Amino acid sequence: MRFDHFAYAGRDLDVLIERFERLSGVRPQLGGRHPGRGTMNALASLGGEVYLELLALDPSQSGQGPKGRGIAKLTQPCLFFYMIRGSRLEDARDTMRRHGIEAELSDASRQTPDGGTLRWRLLVPADDNPFGAMTPNCIDWLDSVHPASTSIAGCTFESFEMGHPEPEPLRALLADLGADIALHRADRPFMRLAIGTPKGPLLLTS
Repeated sequence: MRFDHFAYAGRDLDVLIERFERLSGVRPQLGGRHPGRGTMNALASLGGEVYLELLALDPSQSGQGPKGRGIAKLTQPCLFFYMIRGSRLEDARDTMRRHGIEAELSDASRQTPDGGTLRWRLLVPADDNPFGAMTPNCIDWLDSVHPASTSIAGCTFESFEMGHPEPEPLRALLADLGADIALHRADRPFMRLAIGTPKGPLLLTS
């Protein structure tokens, strides 16, 4: 499995877009709404098949899914979760279960600004899992065009790393999933994404 995208979240999408443009010099393009999940997004390519998702609440939806409820609790924008890509999500779900983590496998879709439809499958670990947002989310884009190829260019993925007070159980999970992610021992959990931008290096943190 390899990195697919990283979600930088906040309550208001316009605020997120303006903030990222000010820091990076790149203005993310509107992506779409996530029906039934209470969220909407804007995207910026990080080169290759990796992108940054600005994820926020969708005021046009009355209900919220787990991600939406989590965003509603945020007091400031932050690196919210990361997604790895693979095609055998049932196997990934079984692997998580062996490590004591329940995860929901579901189908999802959204309309694109040009009127097309993106469809994908998601494997999302339960919010109360031992590692929180540091447990990877997994995605299979099926036959959809990958969003990184249609998102605004200008930024590049540099590195992603995490820290945890007890990293060994998480390191074992990542190894069994086939996810090669830098993980350090730290006083408290963290995620850090480093990207290159027209305005220089930019670090986004959890």
